[in-house]
Amino acid sequence: MAWIEIIKVRMGGAGDREIDAGSLKKIKETLKAPSLAEARVYKNISVSNDLVIVLTWLKAIPTPWGSDLAHGLTQELKRYGLVDYSAWAGLD
Repeated sequence: MAWIEIIKVRMGGAGDREIDAGSLKKIKETLKAPSLAEARVYKNISVSNDLVIVLTWLKAIPTPWGSDLAHGLTQELKRYGLVDYSAWAGLD
């Protein structure tokens, strides 16, 4: 059964900070784990330095708090702003 984890990072719109394409690519390239089918990184259209990371898994759902990769990533990203985590399972 496929399932996804969504990590949303809100860094705020203050100042001229913006996440550039190179930084987004670096983040995506570091997202590797067994059974990880896909990792995608999106930036917010209206608040350019907010982002969402979507991890798609093809293995059994682990504990309710999700994968070790998402847990570590969530903890690290808290240094940069507000982080929201959620896990979603497909209905099929």
